[in-house]
Amino acid sequence: MTGQTCRGLIVAAIAILAVSATAQAFMGEYTGTFYADSQVQVPAQAVVIAEAEDFYRIRIETTNVGSGRDGAVVEVYGHKSGRDCLIGDRSGGYHWGGQIKDGHLAIRSAYGQHFELDKIVRKSPKEGLKAPAGAVVLLAYEEGVKPDLSAWTNQQWKATDSGTMQVSKGATRTKERFGDIKHLHLEFRLPLEPLNRGQGRCNSGMFLNDIYEVQILDSFGLVETSGDCGGLYNFKRPDVNASLPPLTWQTYDVEFRAPRLNSDGSVKEAARITVYLNGVKIHDNVELPHGTANPNAEQKATGPIQLQDHGHPIQFRNIWLVKG
Repeated sequence: MTGQTCRGLIVAAIAILAVSATAQAFMGEYTGTFYADSQVQVPAQAVVIAEAEDFYRIRIETTNVGSGRDGAVVEVYGHKSGRDCLIGDRSGGYHWGGQIKDGHLAIRSAYGQHFELDKIVRKSPKEGLKAPAGAVVLLAYEEGVKPDLSAWTNQQWKATDSGTMQVSKGATRTKERFGDIKHLHLEFRLPLEPLNRGQGRCNSGMFLNDIYEVQILDSFGLVETSGDCGGLYNFKRPDVNASLPPLTWQTYDVEFRAPRLNSDGSVKEAARITVYLNGVKIHDNVELPHGTANPNAEQKATGPIQLQDHGHPIQFRNIWLVKG
């Protein structure tokens, strides 16, 4: 590597870190109050989503505005200006103006309605959940210590100095095969990719029995589909969007009942799965009559857990399971 190439990589890395730090200052969740008029004040909440470098989509909602009325929804855009995010856009027939500054989101319409919201930082209540006695530890986590990847087939995945396993050069699978799983715990962290869209936004997946995929994607603030985070890929969308912003550690906790097979290998009873994303139940004992991405995949009584590579530097840690 030449000195010029090295300097170029360093400059690019610094630029990425700068964009990430700026985005973290604005993107996320906010709660506060909607002042509909001088008489009516109702709770409100917002999500701020990074959709380009220094460019943000802001969706604000209320539960209702007075008795018997529908809630208000305002969706506007803002951009970074200095240390603040300036908002100037039209929504719901009004022009809105305001800013995000020091964790406070304030916007006002030309008619005088206004929102005052403060940023909150929400974490998964399952982050750091310790493996119980008797659990199979697939990826132990200790901060600042490179993890042991020996339980996995692809040794080209990166064991980072921070204690995580990072996607690299193809999928990886557990060497051990599993049937029923009483509790599978997994933690993942998505990078910030504000210029990407759809399936290009931090794509990976967690496969049970090597054929039933629970999608991993940056779906924070989106109207989710079966291809979004928490979706049983191409089969069923999550019951609720429980995604946290990128750059946040997120968790999956899964119960899985493997398919019961006849002596000829045909399926007697379909597999079933229950999934919690960030402590929120998003699938409740869902029947899986076939593989998700590939409905023709052969179903077996046991199989490995697979983590997918789609070319994004997603990190994993603290993976363990209790057999059923």
